[in-house]
Parts: sequence; structure tokens; C-alpha cells
Amino acid sequence: MAVQWVYANGSSWVSLDITAQQQIEQLWYNNTSAWIDCRTFPGGAYVDFDNMQIKFNNYGYAIARRSN
Repeated sequence: MAVQWVYANGSSWVSLDITAQQQIEQLWYNNTSAWIDCRTFPGGAYVDFDNMQIKFNNYGYAIARRSN
């Protein structure tokens, strides 16, 4: 089963870049929240699994893990 990480952007779910996908999946596997560095959120973003958000520039974007 392939999985994909997406974030809410307005009323749409948007796929994250491959680097973010890999980093977030590793964090999910390790059950930990941490900073990631990716093209989707230049300069880094904090993945917060307690709130299921990516925090970037003082804003939290809802995230979801879905199967393809």
C-alpha cells in the first residue's frame, strides 16, 4: 500500500513534495514531531503530529496521511 501526505490549502488537499513525503513518513514511523526541510515549505516547517499540522510562518496547515 502506497501512502501520500497532503496538507489543506483552502478547500483542497495538496500533495507535498517527495522530500517532505519521505521525511514525514519517517517521523510518522518513529512517532515523533520535528522540523523538516523541503521545497513545499522553504526554510523548514514543523511537523506536529499531536495536532496533525505542519507549522510554517506562524500558520498551521492541517495534514493527512492517505493511501493511493
